[in-house]
Amino acid sequence: MNTITGYTGLYGIVANPIKHSFSPMMHNTAFQYLGIDDVYLAFEVKKEDFPQFITSARILPIKGFNVSMPYKVDILPYLDELTPEAKLCHAVNTVKNINGKLIGHISDGIGFVKACQEKGWHLFQQKVVILGAGGACRAIVVALAQYVSEIVIYNRSQKDWVQELNQQLTCPITLKSLSDLESLKKDLQESYLLIQTTNVGMAPDEDECLIKDDTYLPEHLKVADIIYHPQQTKLLKMAQKRGLDFMNGEGMILYQGAESFKFWTNQEMPIEQVKKSLKME
Repeated sequence: MNTITGYTGLYGIVANPIKHSFSPMMHNTAFQYLGIDDVYLAFEVKKEDFPQFITSARILPIKGFNVSMPYKVDILPYLDELTPEAKLCHAVNTVKNINGKLIGHISDGIGFVKACQEKGWHLFQQKVVILGAGGACRAIVVALAQYVSEIVIYNRSQKDWVQELNQQLTCPITLKSLSDLESLKKDLQESYLLIQTTNVGMAPDEDECLIKDDTYLPEHLKVADIIYHPQQTKLLKMAQKRGLDFMNGEGMILYQGAESFKFWTNQEMPIEQVKKSLKME
């Protein structure tokens, strides 16, 4: 373990709650393996204290920090600059502090794409269906749009950001109602990949699934659920029963962390060592 000295730099993650996070173990493993004199801590901050946290981050200084719920959008007014991805997503999960100047980035979507690539999934010029239209979906859409030919989002309600992104990205994005089961079944028949981005399937809804039954899942389909606890949601159990290739959200967590690490340090995260530390092997 690296010895902490007066020169040791500080990174962290701000959220509420946050004690469950993989991030401290992930980044501290990387710092120690690469011999970088930095540490990474979890900061559980109440909403009313969030502005003071930002002030503290500037002056301590905290060299960089991740941002999780509920602050990914709340943080935007406090930042001095955004990367192009963060501007498109209108959300931030990674902040770099350069002499008190806070630069916001988002690595969630890039992390998802890299997890797909590790699986050997070939996204180029493919059609993709996404369930849910929250912040995670938006980040994934922005990252996927560079590769795929078409994205169809199924959600319970309308979302204005879909129209906004259609004007800024070359990949066509369509928003449809989750209640239109006939259309969903047809789109899945034509798609390479299904991505589930909602909380459905997490506790206390482990027995819930937005896909009615496994007849919606054609035999060529890849299935991703960004939930990682439980490791296998009802949707992924359906995919396994059908003999489909599938993944949960662990890979996305790992690779979004690796993207944040690179944004801060300009170094590649030692993925294999981090996987061992997180018992992901």
